Amino acid sequence: MRHALRKEPPDVTHAYLHSRRLRGLLAAALAAGLALTVAACSSDSAPVAEKTSTTASTRTVSTPEGKVTVPSHPLRVVSVHSWTTESLLDLGVTPLGVEDSGAEYVPQRYLARWTKIDKVAQGATVDFEKIAALKPDLIVGVDVPYLKKDYAKLSAIAPTVLAPFGDDQTWQDYPTYTADYVGANAKLAALKKKYDSAVAAAKTEYAPQLASIKWDVVQGGFDAGNYWIYSTTSPVGSVLTQLGAQFASATAAVKPGGQNSVSYEKTDLLADADEIIYYTNNDGTPANDIDKLFALQGYQNLPAVKAGHTVGTPDFLPGSYSDALGLLGSITDALKKDAAQ
Repeated sequence: MRHALRKEPPDVTHAYLHSRRLRGLLAAALAAGLALTVAACSSDSAPVAEKTSTTASTRTVSTPEGKVTVPSHPLRVVSVHSWTTESLLDLGVTPLGVEDSGAEYVPQRYLARWTKIDKVAQGATVDFEKIAALKPDLIVGVDVPYLKKDYAKLSAIAPTVLAPFGDDQTWQDYPTYTADYVGANAKLAALKKKYDSAVAAAKTEYAPQLASIKWDVVQGGFDAGNYWIYSTTSPVGSVLTQLGAQFASATAAVKPGGQNSVSYEKTDLLADADEIIYYTNNDGTPANDIDKLFALQGYQNLPAVKAGHTVGTPDFLPGSYSDALGLLGSITDALKKDAAQ
């Protein structure tokens, strides 16, 4: 994590990045489009949440917005954030509607499926009428500011569960919460086991390189004239940390959970990095204006760049375990290359 960001409006971008991702009990959450649920659970003596949570077809989950009653086996899911979308697809759940933050940011492993799904949000703009027309029985997303603001409207259409977003969250929280919300914990466990095994294998195979190579993590910035340097707790940083990797001074100096926005001209900050890893679009092209950094002579003169030790990855902002495995693959490919030199 995200967790970092896909290219979104600046206010949305900063909100995503300075924290990370959930909440919910609104009595009115089960309004209009949930007439059947309300009818089945209504009585003069008990609140809706209490009644539905006692039936075999529903259960109660915790979110940043409070307790939310959800279907035990949701069949018509809408996702309003890319991280929950990727987690759903990873878990074998195809949502009826998803957000559109730009096809270029959708990992290739999901792109064909994502393209065929109705788009119900663009950037920070949510199309409530379109979501309602899909008649979802569950809406999932992330508790970023713009979705938090829209929570009441979303929950009036269907039970809405937003994964937490804050400094204490990691990329692994998104698949974990998403799996819990849709009742796919068994599939999640299998994906986590696969990822953990891959990390353990890489730690053993590339132990010498991991002990000596220092990494910096960068992304094209959303501040004019600046690029971003990420911390050791960013999504890429956390995967590197799990591997036991070392960090160069620029990334090591970033406050956990944040990023430093620095001028493109300050290429010298990356001078002691042995490897520089950055964000790409799903076609491998540099994402979010990082090519402005690459064009500078100062960047081209960096030891890591001159040695060909730069790593582009479209999985810079993993929203699922398969994304994280893709990121791990980008890292181990670089380690393998270093081992061969």
